[in-house]
Amino acid sequence: MIAIVGCNKGGAGKTTTATNLAVGLAAKGKDVCLVDADPQRSAARWHQDREEAGHNPIITLVEKRDNISQTLRTLDEKFDYVIVDVAGRNSREMITGAAVAQVIIAPHQASQLDLDTLAELQQQTVRIRDLNPDLKVFIYHAMASTNPSVKETERREFLEYVSQFEEFQPLESISYYRKAYKDVIPVGQSVLEYGNEQAIQEVQALIAEVF
Repeated sequence: MIAIVGCNKGGAGKTTTATNLAVGLAAKGKDVCLVDADPQRSAARWHQDREEAGHNPIITLVEKRDNISQTLRTLDEKFDYVIVDVAGRNSREMITGAAVAQVIIAPHQASQLDLDTLAELQQQTVRIRDLNPDLKVFIYHAMASTNPSVKETERREFLEYVSQFEEFQPLESISYYRKAYKDVIPVGQSVLEYGNEQAIQEVQALIAEVF
């Protein structure tokens, strides 16, 4: 199964989502390949730190740019899951990857700047489905507020906005803004290995819902 983690806005938590998914699926005994298709190489640096620290489970990483469709097809034959981290923009990697993927997981914060990019993503989705009609596009509420006075309102407004786009399915799973997600990246880990129970439950819920 090929899952693209991507959207048209930087800073939405794509690499964080992709690395946590990769570790979570590998921890279940699955063969997982993490593909870094972003020129910023954030996932590749995370993977290097993970290898140097000797963390388990072991994740295979492949770097690929430009047209990634054939590479993803080949990897899909060898691995149970291929998790692809693409740049936060309308990139060639996003389009060519989505053309052969089963799923796009699109993290978005509940900010107008993030949500404004959904119109562009919907246009891309319509065109990609001409080639890949079974593609599912999940909108993932990421970096949500933990403030009790605003979290319910933020979630309601997020879902109301996403509901305007018929090509998308909002996920029930949510990742909240937690320091743990930032702390694990420099040491090549996932929050699943870090001990923050709330973050662990968030990643496990995402895996259960999508995969």
